[in-house]
Amino acid sequence: MEVRILDSEQQIVESKESWQKLYASASNSNVFLSYEWITTWISVFKNCVSVLAVVTVWDLDELVCLLPLYKRAGDRAGVFWFVGSGEPEAAEVCSEGLDMLSARLISTEINQLLKKAIDTIGLKKLVVSNSTEKNQVSMMFEYLGYKNLKEFKGNRYFINTGDSKTKLEKRTFRYLKAAEKRGITYHVVENVSDLELAFDELKRLHNTKWRRPGHPSIFDHPLFDAFHNSVLQKLLAVEKLSLIAIKKNEQTIAVNYSMISGDDLVFYQSGVDTSFKPNISPGMLLHCAQLRQARILNLNNYDFLLSMPPSYKEDITEYKQPIYSFTFHKYSTTFFFECWRTAIMKALSYLRVRILGRVSW
Repeated sequence: MEVRILDSEQQIVESKESWQKLYASASNSNVFLSYEWITTWISVFKNCVSVLAVVTVWDLDELVCLLPLYKRAGDRAGVFWFVGSGEPEAAEVCSEGLDMLSARLISTEINQLLKKAIDTIGLKKLVVSNSTEKNQVSMMFEYLGYKNLKEFKGNRYFINTGDSKTKLEKRTFRYLKAAEKRGITYHVVENVSDLELAFDELKRLHNTKWRRPGHPSIFDHPLFDAFHNSVLQKLLAVEKLSLIAIKKNEQTIAVNYSMISGDDLVFYQSGVDTSFKPNISPGMLLHCAQLRQARILNLNNYDFLLSMPPSYKEDITEYKQPIYSFTFHKYSTTFFFECWRTAIMKALSYLRVRILGRVSW
């Protein structure tokens, strides 16, 4: 086996077929580690990247392990992020489940090859903004002796498609009947022209709800908009996109943007006409439609991704999984400084809440 560091877009493009084969066989595959998502992010947010370092391990011509990293422009030397994270907050695409993509158990040989690559790029600190408690990258950095600072970010909420009479379906039952009586129709995007129309409607509805003077909608940011315009077409081409709209005659009432992610269907974004009368809870109708779609595709879960509790997602899902951010430090001095800094910030935040609470009282 050998390790290779892909440090240009061209090298990554040349690895497309191998990357997609690895994604298909890896047990921890998710859309945020897919070739389509990662390459779109690199293309759109290239000005955020000063050094690209996609670490790959090969067994002859087979790609068996992939760790997509980059150094962010303006950061200190040795600080790296996962590709798909660390972009400007106003354009944040919220990549989740960040991990090392691997089709095999991480052996001592693979760990040694990864250590060689990490030493080569000069990694002293790695920021992982969103991952589960048990992940392959944590085990690898623990093996390498890095110190780890973990912080709870919220819960991933999901519905198991094998369950019957779910909270979501019980809550939505009467709305389904009402929608049927009023001639509400469902429209699944199947081609590029449908996609363009449906996505434009999603953005229009989303902007109408969230745009305020001095507070633009997320889709008002040109990088966020460019990212999704591009990645949607790529996901559609590889049959990983599930975009569904509901209409009354020609009026679009709501659009749900979900993606096939490994063995799950994940809900990413929506646009809803909150002024439509009578209220038939169009957002919930589309969640039910996506749950049905996940069952048709024999997927395991319909996933609502990350939210900090309390969340409306608790009322319509049966399961949750805690999600964390991780910061791995090579040196104890920087690790303890980070721990001290984090403790101070939490204390200040607590005091601010207490003081503001007393003032408002």
